[in-house]
Amino acid sequence: MKRFIRYLYEYQDGKRVRNVGFVKVEQADSSTVVHIHGKGLHLAEDKKLKVYIFYVKGGQCIGFWQGDIEHVNPAVNYRLTFTPEDTGRASDYPLIEGVILENAGRRRFAAVWDDMPVDVEKMQVWKGEPEPDLAQLAAQKAREEREEQDNDKEMDGAGENEPDGFCPGEEAEMPVSVTGETPEPEEEEMKEIRQPPSREEREEEPASGEQGQLRCIKIQRRDIAQLKRCEWRLANNSFLLHGYYSYHHLLLILEEDQCWLGVPGIYHPREAQAAEAFGFPRFIRADEEDVELTEEETNREEDFGYWCRPVRR
Repeated sequence: MKRFIRYLYEYQDGKRVRNVGFVKVEQADSSTVVHIHGKGLHLAEDKKLKVYIFYVKGGQCIGFWQGDIEHVNPAVNYRLTFTPEDTGRASDYPLIEGVILENAGRRRFAAVWDDMPVDVEKMQVWKGEPEPDLAQLAAQKAREEREEQDNDKEMDGAGENEPDGFCPGEEAEMPVSVTGETPEPEEEEMKEIRQPPSREEREEEPASGEQGQLRCIKIQRRDIAQLKRCEWRLANNSFLLHGYYSYHHLLLILEEDQCWLGVPGIYHPREAQAAEAFGFPRFIRADEEDVELTEEETNREEDFGYWCRPVRR
């Protein structure tokens, strides 16, 4: 759990005009608690504040309404708790950057996790749709996989005539872009690891036989551009984004002639269902002694590993 304190400012015309208090934040993977302490707010006739959490996308502040604080007179002491279910989509939870208090008189106060100014006065309230039903996603994914298998069979033997970067079953001119620029591959040593046995009742591989050697390398989201062109769309996969912003890296795993893209996460049956629905059906527990991870890149108290899907290089 992360704990930190940030100042609460009043904003006018896109600028901080005065400090009116502070917030104490207790941030964990499953929930976040924000203790809001303000004074001297002077809200005139309307003593109510609407509470939003927010993130910034493309320079636009996107807010999620969390409720109202009544009878602010003129100080406020309020405890806000929110979870991934309160952020529109669970994948948006790690993107949250702060809290905004809004008065009907258009007075706005905000605390930002990175303590940088944000144009809170132009906040747009999120009105998107909730994440699709996992069962429907799983069914759709199964249909897509069957179609891909059919396409692969049709394309079998035609690989020598394919243009560079083309994957069977994909259009060669597919207009996909990851960052708008071609990144340089990170020069990081490939490391040998051996897959540890799965825990009881959670085995992803057959009990008999020893798994082969794996080679893995930590990568960043931008490095997906180094894979085949048809894999670039994974950079915007909601499940991948959730794991990436939670643990700040991805894993490229080589197993014999197969390449896997790994998204860091915690094993749980519910998470396994979501991972499979988004195209990551396999869970691998990489040995931390062989995969160098920082405190922010792992969770030593939980069943940590990588949700994986095969990719083309």
